[in-house]
Amino acid sequence: MQAHMGKWYAWIEKLNKAGKYITGEPLLPGGKLVSGKNGKSVTDGPYTEGKEVVGGFFLVNADNMEEAVKMCDDYPDYSYGGSVQVRQVMKIEM
Repeated sequence: MQAHMGKWYAWIEKLNKAGKYITGEPLLPGGKLVSGKNGKSVTDGPYTEGKEVVGGFFLVNADNMEEAVKMCDDYPDYSYGGSVQVRQVMKIEM
């Protein structure tokens, strides 16, 4: 486990040195699912379809989707069957 965490730290440090890493954190198990009109239903969760689990998040600075995908080339959890979902953040000007 310690060796695997070393891979994580190295991966994050590589992104950080390149000026691409903004933030990221693992998520704790559990939580709540708020749904329905006006958030009227609150149940234990989170609920996902099948075996997919969101275990954490990273926010990176990429020039485009291709660059963001390339950053995932050496993602440490691939060896455990992990996957990365790459999404673009919509900026809202206020």
